Amino acid sequence: MKRIEKLPSAFIRYEKMSGVVDFAVFEDAIGSEEKVFSAITQTLHHSHEFNTDMLRSLGSRRIRERAFFGDWYDLDSRRLLKIGSWRTADGSELEHPELEKLEGVKITPGAAPSPQAGVGGQFAYAFSRPPYGLKGRPSEVQAVSEEIRDFLLPPGQRSETCDWSSPQLPEVSDYFIAGMEWWGVFLFSIYIAEIERLSIVTDSTTD
Repeated sequence: MKRIEKLPSAFIRYEKMSGVVDFAVFEDAIGSEEKVFSAITQTLHHSHEFNTDMLRSLGSRRIRERAFFGDWYDLDSRRLLKIGSWRTADGSELEHPELEKLEGVKITPGAAPSPQAGVGGQFAYAFSRPPYGLKGRPSEVQAVSEEIRDFLLPPGQRSETCDWSSPQLPEVSDYFIAGMEWWGVFLFSIYIAEIERLSIVTDSTTD
């Protein structure tokens, strides 16, 4: 199992947009629990305290795409959403609009609930709703999200997505302490057996 050092350009573009999700991708990988543990450890251990026994104790659960992407994503249209109630400059009311459709639309501040930290799923929220927002037009954010989505979950190939998220993740690594303040903590593993690729997706941040 070898970590891929140079990911596709979409990941670099996302980082330049001030995206806060971290990605580690391994090739020639096996999707066994031991290999996933190893990949998570390699992803977090180099710069953070890490308690492997606690992670084993917490375990994971397999989830489908709908749970992985969560409320901030329309699985049917494959589009990011801007969850909440919003009002446009002309007085129109919007409820959970597609992010891309807000291109060039001025909206007043609205109510946007955040998922409870550590409960699981909600990758689209973590991807598109960092504390200070993404620096890019909605269409750019949507385009980058599609490229990253298709890399992590190649169309037509079976995937095994496991959610390791838990309110107790700060006991696994100090990496997760910040996110438990309010914004959230996220830890997923995605294995594509056909191409022997394992991706670890992590996130934890605050303002």
